[in-house]
This record gives sequence, structure tokens and C-alpha cells, in this order.
Amino acid sequence: MSIKFRSKELSPAEASFLKWQYGFDEEDEPFERALWQAIMRAWDADTAKGSVTSHLERLGCNGAYPEEVALYERFRSEGSDSVWNELIRRAGLSDRRTAKVDTSIERRRRAASRA
Repeated sequence: MSIKFRSKELSPAEASFLKWQYGFDEEDEPFERALWQAIMRAWDADTAKGSVTSHLERLGCNGAYPEEVALYERFRSEGSDSVWNELIRRAGLSDRRTAKVDTSIERRRRAASRA
């Protein structure tokens, strides 16, 4: 992945989360991609109207992924903009919501057209 982080400023969970939010390339670790998708789906299932599931609780328990779950919950909270802005500031990245960032498909198309 071509995105460079200030790794000293971020926890492994925060760096993994930012990579997930900015879009993965094929070379990226499939486990990280699957983990964040599992956390997102657990959030959706647990917060669905009438839901009685507790998937996030299991993902956030000791021996599972408590830091990742806590980060995702903070991001999905009402203060998500401040969480996001703080993460990208510490990572040394520009906000992808205010700048055009090519998707992995666009990067592949551009590389294919050069070949």
C-alpha cells in the first residue's frame, strides 16, 4: 500500500483501521480486512432495530480484539468526526473526504493503461 503513516504516532489497531478506511490493495493483509469487516458487521447486527445479539461484546473480550472494537465504536459514535480528524492528523495524512483519493480499481486501470 502506498499510504505512509507516522507509525510512532499510531497504535497497530489505528494504523490497521486507517488502511481499511483508505482502501486496501491486493497485497495487504487479508486478515486485517476481514477483521474490520467482521467488526463492522457485528456493529450493524448489534445496533439493528430489535436486535438482541452481542457480537461486539465477544469481539471486544479479553483474548479477542478489544482495542479494534473500542476504536470502531469511538469512530461510529456521535463524535466520529473528531476521532477521524485526530487519527488522520497523527498519521500525517490529508482527509480523504476533502481530497480525491484514487480507489484501488482506478489505480489498476491507470497502471494497465501505461503498460
